[in-house]
Amino acid sequence: MIWTDEAGLRRDEPTWMLTGQMLLWQDGSPGHVGQGPFERNGNGWEALVRISRSARGGSRWMTVRLRLDRSVREQWDNDGANPRQRAAAQLEAFVRLREWHTNDLGVLYLK
Repeated sequence: MIWTDEAGLRRDEPTWMLTGQMLLWQDGSPGHVGQGPFERNGNGWEALVRISRSARGGSRWMTVRLRLDRSVREQWDNDGANPRQRAAAQLEAFVRLREWHTNDLGVLYLK
């Protein structure tokens, strides 16, 4: 674990990714996840996630930004939680509640 002088923030980004995860949209159609690396953003980290969505003419990709605050990461560490499983469950719940008519689904603040 590496800490900086700036308010005790970790310099190391989360190493887990949701790439390869499959989830189900509200209508039951499958979505495949691809994720970019986490990057430092304020008091935490953020990663761009793309999720496939079946459409009439094939597939299209929807984007969402995952936001992981330092306090949430510390809580997950203290709980011994598997961060990939916890984030995947939250992402699937998020996409089931979202309209998918636009390509940008917004920001998911992981809890």
